[in-house]
Amino acid sequence: MKVLIAGGRGRVGSKVADLLEANGVEVVSGGLEDGVDFLEGTRVAEVMAGVDTIVNVLNTPRFDEEGAVGFFEGTTRRLTEEGVRAGVRHHILLSIVGVGQGDASDIGYYFGKVAQERALAEGPLPYTIVRSAQFQGYVPVLADQHTVDGRVLAPRDLIQPVELDELVALLVEVALAGEPLGEVEFAGPERFHLDDLLRGTLAASGDAREVVTVDGYGPIDAMVPRGEYRAGKVLYPLRDIPLAG
Repeated sequence: MKVLIAGGRGRVGSKVADLLEANGVEVVSGGLEDGVDFLEGTRVAEVMAGVDTIVNVLNTPRFDEEGAVGFFEGTTRRLTEEGVRAGVRHHILLSIVGVGQGDASDIGYYFGKVAQERALAEGPLPYTIVRSAQFQGYVPVLADQHTVDGRVLAPRDLIQPVELDELVALLVEVALAGEPLGEVEFAGPERFHLDDLLRGTLAASGDAREVVTVDGYGPIDAMVPRGEYRAGKVLYPLRDIPLAG
């Protein structure tokens, strides 16, 4: 088995590569660090040679709609085109819980993920889309993203964070199984309100920023699974934060 990890040097991709190799899988990393540009097409055919499975964990810092859509749609179509030529049998895409429901967010980044999923689904390669909830370790970054004038402005939106290594294990499980699954939702074992989660996390680290509860902009459950999903087992490391009812 030979797997191309698109984005194989990143936080998720590097862990997926290590675990696949530990299972005896031949892994090829594809990304700018490897001299591979999936937008321009540089070295794509070369790294795709002999590959039967793609694990696509590519990411972009662009949060504007034009940039995010252009990146996610363009790279996915390139991977599909070259994958067909190489005889790829399974394209696994990492996405975000809520993206497939059409009302998750009006942030440009999410429009990009919607376009990415659509590009994959419209293509000829068999696929699995793994939609993950937010990472547990990313919660402090969420606090920074919600900070305005020194205060954290957080809605009562629901959040169900996952432990990164469990997501990595799921991606590897899907790759090793070899059978396309369509769409898989993955979230942590506990559900919180975002404002409570940020408040408790900052307090535990000695961060004095005030967390102010504000009105949200969309459905309260837009970023948690609404139907069947795979649940992780690792609990959030702080145990005194109230769970959502």
